[in-house]
Amino acid sequence: MSDLSFLKEIPDPLADVPSAGSPSAPTRLPASPVRSQTQRRRVAALGVSLAWLCTHLAVYGIRQDFDRLPAEYVAAQIVLPAVLGAASLLLAVAPGKLGLGLGAGIVAALAVLGPLSFWVLAAGMRAPYPADGTGSFWIGSLVCLDITLAWAAAPLLLAALSLRRAFPSGAGWRSTLVGAALGLLSGAAINLHCPNADPGHLVAGHGVPIVVAALVGGLVVSRWARA
Repeated sequence: MSDLSFLKEIPDPLADVPSAGSPSAPTRLPASPVRSQTQRRRVAALGVSLAWLCTHLAVYGIRQDFDRLPAEYVAAQIVLPAVLGAASLLLAVAPGKLGLGLGAGIVAALAVLGPLSFWVLAAGMRAPYPADGTGSFWIGSLVCLDITLAWAAAPLLLAALSLRRAFPSGAGWRSTLVGAALGLLSGAAINLHCPNADPGHLVAGHGVPIVVAALVGGLVVSRWARA
């Protein structure tokens, strides 16, 4: 029994067990999308969202009372919300100097001031002509509220998908600003369609969905956009 070479053929039961001093293998985290993928998603989502709004406007129709509307009313109720919505959307997804987006204070202020400006202008501007007085105020407001929410719903879903893990910081407020921006764009679209210029109707039927869209952005979209 002087030849003990057969011992080399016996497998070592501890060969696959890491030693106490050796570091364990790092856990692999899901990779965030690269910049080019994120940009393609954003462009595609923006294009589909614009097509969504334009298609619904074509189906529902454009208001026919522009000859009775002062230029300042059109600017305040249609042009300004559209411009604020587009600018807010660009600022919400802007990378900033360090790639972390704009400061939280700026984003939060924009997320609040955008919807607030819509409400202030809707309630503060005098109706360009008296309301016809037909129909229920609440039914009319509820119809426009439902339409505006439906117009904002698809862009919000696309925003959640296209901005997945895109915000490394301030995801809550940045997503709120995204929701507010999409709400403003939908509010401008409903003002382009609905001829009811009563301030109460504009606040209840057109303004409430903007706040709802902002809340959905902050509470739901942020869960997808947080990196």
